[in-house]
Amino acid sequence: LALIRAAHGGYDLVVSDIRMPEMDGIQMAKAAASLFPAMKILLMTGYADQRERAEELNGVIVDVVQKPFTLAEIRARVEQALACFA
Repeated sequence: LALIRAAHGGYDLVVSDIRMPEMDGIQMAKAAASLFPAMKILLMTGYADQRERAEELNGVIVDVVQKPFTLAEIRARVEQALACFA
């Protein structure tokens, strides 16, 4: 979140894991979206319960990618997330 703030929300897309040590990805997504609502956020997780928690973020995040994923899968999800900029 500090990097997003420092860049003044200058990212088109933020890709983050949900499970992180200090602030989880869900908290980060909520905070980032409140500061920069136009920024796209894509989360990833290997835990089913974390994916369920992310369901409350409809309209805040683009999607949740289930780990493990292939390079082709993550590329496709990033492409979908950035399609609005094409």
